[in-house]
Amino acid sequence: MEIRKEITEIKRGRKNLIIVLATAIVAINLIVLVSSLSNANTVAADLSRILTVGAAAAISMVVVARQKVTGIFGRAYLALAVGLVLWLAAESVWGYYEHVLQIERPFPSIADALWLSAYGPIGFHLFSMARFYGRGVGRYKIAAVIIGMSIFLGLYIVGLSTVSELQGEGAELGIAISIAYPLLDTALFMPAILIVLNSGKGYLTSIPWIFIGWISLGIADTLLGLTQVQHFAQQFAGSDFLINTFYVIAYLAMAAGLWWYNRFFIFDKAKLDKEPTAT
Repeated sequence: MEIRKEITEIKRGRKNLIIVLATAIVAINLIVLVSSLSNANTVAADLSRILTVGAAAAISMVVVARQKVTGIFGRAYLALAVGLVLWLAAESVWGYYEHVLQIERPFPSIADALWLSAYGPIGFHLFSMARFYGRGVGRYKIAAVIIGMSIFLGLYIVGLSTVSELQGEGAELGIAISIAYPLLDTALFMPAILIVLNSGKGYLTSIPWIFIGWISLGIADTLLGLTQVQHFAQQFAGSDFLINTFYVIAYLAMAAGLWWYNRFFIFDKAKLDKEPTAT
């Protein structure tokens, strides 16, 4: 009976989390979309990213405080927290450039240095978790992912070099940074995709939130790289909104995954001590 009760609680929690996550994604992006009709467009978009990645960073710090930093999971989630804090700093710096310094689409900037520096700790998290959750993935799946990611990266770099409109001082740096994002994303896509393909084998791990978030973030980075070197936003007015949507989805999915991990995966000794013992 106790096990059945716990399974019911997990199912209910998962359903509620999906509803809250979907509602938050729709509501936040709807606000950004409506604001695009006014001068508050960039303000709403920047705030949406700052607040969502801030939520993920805050929950990650709660996880670290409760779980501590010992063992593979402790170190992996500490690394994820460091990465999310760096991303929060990057989003905040980007917003500062746009709304305080009045520099529209600051690229390249200090924000890029912060974003890129986060790949180290977040990569540590992904590969550490892949060692645990990625066990049992077939060789053909691994080969297919590696081949697919390699083809994507090759086509992206070739396409980027042919459509780039960056000119003048700093153009080479801009192109290099635009290539660096999908290059690093591709390297980290592999453990994320393999974990997603290997999910669904248990009630608790059936939805790999953090790794789905990483895939969404990789899509956003790829689109952003194209817009930066091609000035695509001038040709397609909805590109900024589309990119922002994928970032919001990524940050919220990571926040959902961290909440889920904090709720069901961390041993709560204080709660256990309060429960009555059988006599």
